[in-house]
Amino acid sequence: MKNNPGHMISILYRKGNIYKNEHLKDINLTASEHPFLNALYKNDGCSQEDLSNTLNIDKASTTRAIQSLLSKSLVVKTSDEKDRRVNRIYLTDQAKSIKDDLYSVLHSWEDTLTEGMTDEEKDLVYSYLFKMVQNTEKYFNENSKEKNKKGNISNND
Repeated sequence: MKNNPGHMISILYRKGNIYKNEHLKDINLTASEHPFLNALYKNDGCSQEDLSNTLNIDKASTTRAIQSLLSKSLVVKTSDEKDRRVNRIYLTDQAKSIKDDLYSVLHSWEDTLTEGMTDEEKDLVYSYLFKMVQNTEKYFNENSKEKNKKGNISNND
């Protein structure tokens, strides 16, 4: 399968994790943790469930990442005042202080990925990847609905 985009995306993902782990260790962060901080920089105090949904990451992985960030004093977790079952996640001052360093690493990786590309080529790559994400979301939404109709998955809506 010479022209398999999934294989290429997998390589980029693995190499990206290696790069990020290497460059983020100076700020005591890992490739699996940084998306959570990034999301919190945009929406501090969101619920743990919102983080899972926003990042499209399962609840167990989200819990592990939050536990790790808690142990590093990068976030604090509090129960929602209106609904004690909801955990709200907030950035600490320490997490806020490493934001520029984190973004520097992420921008550096993006520059590495797009080196030698014109702005038009970068836009094309992004639009193709975006379309592929839309296709996968459509596939899973349609198949989830089919399974719900057959009674194989409980409908939590």
